[in-house]
Amino acid sequence: MNREERRREEKLHGKHAKHAADESAFLRDVQLHHQAGRLDEAERGYRLLLDRRPSNPDALHGLGLLLYRRGHLREAVSRLAEARAIDTRNPVYCFNHGVVLQRAGLLAEAVDAYGRAIQLNPRYIEPRTNLGNAYKDLRRLPEAQATYEEVIRLKPDHAEAHNNLGVVLKEQGRLDAAADAYRRAIALKPNHAEAHNNLGLVLLEQGHTDEAIRSFERALQAHPGYGTARYNLGIAWIWREDTPQALRCFRETAQSKHAQGRPVTDTAVFRSRLKHDAEQLAYLFDRGLLGEEWRGYHDALLRLQAHVEPASGSSAGNRVPVSPADLQQIAPSFNRMLHLASCEAIAEGALAADLDTAAIEARYLSTQPEVTYIDGLLSEEALRRLREFCMSSTIWKKDYENGYIGAFLGDGFATPLLLQIAEELRRRLPGIFGAHRLTQAWAFKHDSARRGLNIHADAAAVNVNFWITPDEANLDPASGGLVVWDKEAPRDWDFKTYNSDSARGRIYEWLKEQGAREITIPYRANRAVLFNSDLFHETDDIAFKEGFTNRRINVTLLYGHRHRP
Repeated sequence: MNREERRREEKLHGKHAKHAADESAFLRDVQLHHQAGRLDEAERGYRLLLDRRPSNPDALHGLGLLLYRRGHLREAVSRLAEARAIDTRNPVYCFNHGVVLQRAGLLAEAVDAYGRAIQLNPRYIEPRTNLGNAYKDLRRLPEAQATYEEVIRLKPDHAEAHNNLGVVLKEQGRLDAAADAYRRAIALKPNHAEAHNNLGLVLLEQGHTDEAIRSFERALQAHPGYGTARYNLGIAWIWREDTPQALRCFRETAQSKHAQGRPVTDTAVFRSRLKHDAEQLAYLFDRGLLGEEWRGYHDALLRLQAHVEPASGSSAGNRVPVSPADLQQIAPSFNRMLHLASCEAIAEGALAADLDTAAIEARYLSTQPEVTYIDGLLSEEALRRLREFCMSSTIWKKDYENGYIGAFLGDGFATPLLLQIAEELRRRLPGIFGAHRLTQAWAFKHDSARRGLNIHADAAAVNVNFWITPDEANLDPASGGLVVWDKEAPRDWDFKTYNSDSARGRIYEWLKEQGAREITIPYRANRAVLFNSDLFHETDDIAFKEGFTNRRINVTLLYGHRHRP
């Protein structure tokens, strides 16, 4: 505690003694500390008040908000609930309690808190807006829509409510109505970056590519650092068949996310991520692709990896707690794009020249459900270039509990060769892809000791999944590939239900009820699986050799949009 902090502390304690009979005067002093951002002093003041009178609702409310600001959600929820229980007629207490409950993921409880705030003050706009958001997160879309419409009735110039209404309408497949809502939001607030971006997504889905591009550009004019809008602009340029512009957008997105790094703020890391990053840096050093200035970072990764390594024979999970001191050893380099390899397009074409495209289309279209595979998808040169890019580029920043790590278009995975592959597939197999254009692409690297992707479906029309690790790395030629189920995700299920690890049990139960059948396609290098993206699918059992160069790598391309209910 420095001299100024000590002076303020002594003053606070002095006033506490002086105003022992006047809690309100002391509370005002504490609140001034809170408002000024002197959180330590404010917290001590709130707790002094509560030591004297535990039932002071204003102190409980203030402490709850302070704890929320500090990220202590559980105690914040408890303190705000105490304040509400004491002063049952205060709508502000109910609203703020709802905010913290919603942040804590307790959505049903948040709905109740917002509802009570509205009962106490029917013209209180903020809880109505948040109530709509809570309904939306609960997938209670008609109720969310009605709530936003009521906000607009009470306050017609509420731009955010118009934007939120558009989101709910779009999720219900009402694209024209959603576009109208976004346009009303923009009319009220011309620099509403999110509304411009959302309007662009609707226009893109409707096939109005040029208008979508203008919307994304307006979003970026309003908010130049809006990475989502820049990424969406890249997708729109793909649809406009302007690969250089698309690549520019994706690279700018990746650079803003990773080129300068970002602090590591999580209190846990994945063992699989530490292992991969340490192995990749060693791979780059061995090939002279990374400068010696990164040796210290590599050493820190190795030390941390050894520190969290489980005992032999242990069934310890992948996620491990890490101390702030350990985190500081690897931040911010942990999330920095240290090396990005070249991966240029191939003049002669990226797909194998001898593909029997007529036979591939016939197989796909004649199967129910639509599933087929192609062996020898890429030319030898394309396979070599793409594999080396995946091995040497430090773009693998998205990590998962099951031990795989991902690289997406906006992470640096966008390359001229990848976009060439995506477009050649569409052009050479028009009977499969039709008017569907690329909407997303990624690659996953897998840890040989862990399971891979859980069962899910993707929000697209056609899914292309191909593998690029040599066959000799696979210890079991009968597995290691993909399992596709012959049932589409129900049309009334939302994305979080059909594409969420937490929904795994529900999906399996539903598939059993439907008498679903598994279609297993074993792993082969340069094999591509093409299937209806609505079909549930999962990674087959993985048994690959240890070692960085043996990691199973799959590339996924998604085309079009999921069929609307």
